[in-house]
Amino acid sequence: MNKHQQSGMTTLLITSMLLIVALLFSLASYKNLFYQIKRTQNEVLARQAHWAAEGGLECGFAEYKIKKNNFTDFDECNTAELELTLTPVTSTEFQLESEIIKSLALKKITKTIELGGGGVVSTLETSASVELKGSQHFVPNSTEDTNNRGEYLCKSITSGGVVSFKYNNGTDDHFLTTDSSVSDHAGGPLGPVSFGCASDYRSNLFDVNHPPTGETISVKGKDIVENATLDIFKSIFGKDISEYSQVMTEIESDPKGIIIGEGVLDRTSSGWVEKCNELVKKSYEEGKRRIWIHGSCALTGNLFGSAIENTADNSVQLIFFDGLVLMEAVSHINGLIYQYVSKDFNSKNGWLGLFDDQTDIGVIPGGFQRHNVVAGEYDKSVINVHGSVYIDGGIGIDAPNKIVNIDGSIIPSYNKGKSSKYIDSLSWQQGSWHDF
Repeated sequence: MNKHQQSGMTTLLITSMLLIVALLFSLASYKNLFYQIKRTQNEVLARQAHWAAEGGLECGFAEYKIKKNNFTDFDECNTAELELTLTPVTSTEFQLESEIIKSLALKKITKTIELGGGGVVSTLETSASVELKGSQHFVPNSTEDTNNRGEYLCKSITSGGVVSFKYNNGTDDHFLTTDSSVSDHAGGPLGPVSFGCASDYRSNLFDVNHPPTGETISVKGKDIVENATLDIFKSIFGKDISEYSQVMTEIESDPKGIIIGEGVLDRTSSGWVEKCNELVKKSYEEGKRRIWIHGSCALTGNLFGSAIENTADNSVQLIFFDGLVLMEAVSHINGLIYQYVSKDFNSKNGWLGLFDDQTDIGVIPGGFQRHNVVAGEYDKSVINVHGSVYIDGGIGIDAPNKIVNIDGSIIPSYNKGKSSKYIDSLSWQQGSWHDF
């Protein structure tokens, strides 16, 4: 082999090696490129799965909102690739989980649903004690609970204190749990009651020295619950009372909502909203159904119509915030009555103001007089319901260590549809997003 041949082979060998090295670098570069392409594809698939899971949350939220009262499962939203799960956290919170289960990319995200409180669960629910006079026929919440005979474990009154009955001056003065067993004697605002309560969940409470006709033994049944720990505002609105301004703002922004008595000049020196009766009547006539009253309020007459209605379409939500309430023969109320009274509220001064500022308030109480207040008989009283009143819905009162006074021919009936008409709202809980 001559010198030129050796040189050519050396050149060829070097060139081949350079080509091989170049090829190896090229392949390495392509491998990295393929990796980047694959990574991008995976990221796209992951985002698609995330967006699909987000869509699942929104679908599930909408389906639950529509079917909430009769919810069983996510029949409309669940698919072969999407699985939704709803888990209760508290009585007013649920965790909704959306999981992509059959796809090139798997994804699971959760978010918490806040349920505006479920409302009261008794006809009258209060953290105060309850003092009854006159003739009251309470149609209870039948509840969904039954004994082994299929009889309902009814709830009429749930109190944070005690429930007592005092004779007034009538011939049929008593508190009676009104169900189908007493239909020959008493009915509810809409007539005879169709359901029956278990015998130990029925009450016939009266003064044994002045029994109603044909009765001898006063009975306080299990439909009356005493010394209960209650937070009515939380139960109704799903928020702490310290967050009341959020509820008030929500009502004010509702086309059917109105705030009355918010300004200091709207109230008397003792805290009574001036001409509250006229303002409430006018608001109702103008189509307002969610009425927030800031301060004490005295009501009388047919403010909310002259009949108990069969549907919840026209129900009201009456909120009395940090003030006393006088209901003097208010006739008919369809909906929810809620009252909050702060622990330091001076009831005696408030009731004295009712008599001292009659011209500004415009409603005269019929069940008690000024000398009763001076004598200290109403030092703890926060609400006086007097005269003939039919209520179909529910009553909730936050007033620990106070007294609810009901005196007259009062026939209230539990109606969940009416009492919860404006509080069955759902919302996402802020800051509850969990992305796994």
